[in-house]
Amino acid sequence: MFKILKNLGESKTSVILIIMLLILQAYCDLALPQYTSDIVDVGIQQSGIADVAPQKIRKDTMENLILFMPDQDVTFLYQYYKQTDKNVFECTTKDKQVIENLNTIFGVPMLMLSSLNSSADSSTEKMSDSSMETFSKMDMNTLKQMYQAGQITKEQILKMRSQMMNKFGDMSDSIISQRANLFVKQEYEALNVDIGKMQIDYLLYKGFKMLLLSIVMILAAVAVGYLASRTGAKIGRNLRGRLFEKVVSFSNAEIDSFSTASLITRSTNDIQQVQMVSVMLLRMVAYAPILGIGGIIKVANTKTGMGWIVGVAVGIIIVTVAILVNITMPKFKMMQTLVDKLNLVSREILTGIPVIRAFSRERYEEKRFD
Repeated sequence: MFKILKNLGESKTSVILIIMLLILQAYCDLALPQYTSDIVDVGIQQSGIADVAPQKIRKDTMENLILFMPDQDVTFLYQYYKQTDKNVFECTTKDKQVIENLNTIFGVPMLMLSSLNSSADSSTEKMSDSSMETFSKMDMNTLKQMYQAGQITKEQILKMRSQMMNKFGDMSDSIISQRANLFVKQEYEALNVDIGKMQIDYLLYKGFKMLLLSIVMILAAVAVGYLASRTGAKIGRNLRGRLFEKVVSFSNAEIDSFSTASLITRSTNDIQQVQMVSVMLLRMVAYAPILGIGGIIKVANTKTGMGWIVGVAVGIIIVTVAILVNITMPKFKMMQTLVDKLNLVSREILTGIPVIRAFSRERYEEKRFD
């Protein structure tokens, strides 16, 4: 194996280019499932509304939401939302990290506000805490009036928010996401935003990116196959040239220590095997660890705490492959020895056909060949 790697070192430029193309192919391969998930989850279920942070929001809705936000969140919010006219705020950033932070800031207040606006909210009606019972029975106008009159403070409102989230427990993230997306959809409808067009645009955008990634992945795979085949052929050509020069330089004593059939096997079949293994190393074997490492990184970036599962799976696969290699390599060497003997017997039979026929040894030679 190390000798094969040494031969690959003679084509460093091609090998480096192949590795780069494999990384590109693995990136596309790992990205496609996420786009499929986005099309189903966001494009279909959420009507193309990808973020909780709205691109547009009415002024009175913004003021209501701010009531449920800590002061530091309000300060951060106003850095990226500017009032375009007297009734509408618009988001002024496209930065993904900022949008993620805004999604977190908007989520709980939207849940609180939608709970106040919906008297039939079964989740809040089941809460036993007295302050939460009071909260679930009032509407937003009542809460604002109490706040403006000083009957309730911002600290008390934030305490109600904390108590509500504790009641939801492990389901809080799912409930916040569902309710917040519904809230944003209703807000867009109030602003006369064409939800249908937004959904179609999102689906077309994600579909186009999936198509583009698929094309790039196919082109990368074709390029890898082409470069790997050229590299393998180059290795075979160089090995055959060096082997021929070596055999020609043998003395008579050295020639006698090798059979002609063995030399033919080494210069044809053995080199063909080396060439095939070189191509497999560049096309498949090198792709597996790249894909495995990329998968671990991809899962780790989702921050679900499940990255260790992929790590364990990749580890098990590596151990299994190592065991299989240790089992198959001795058998592979045995096969090569048998091929060498096959060539020896075949050559002896073919060159000795007149003698075999003269002495009627056909049956014996057939059994010997078998």
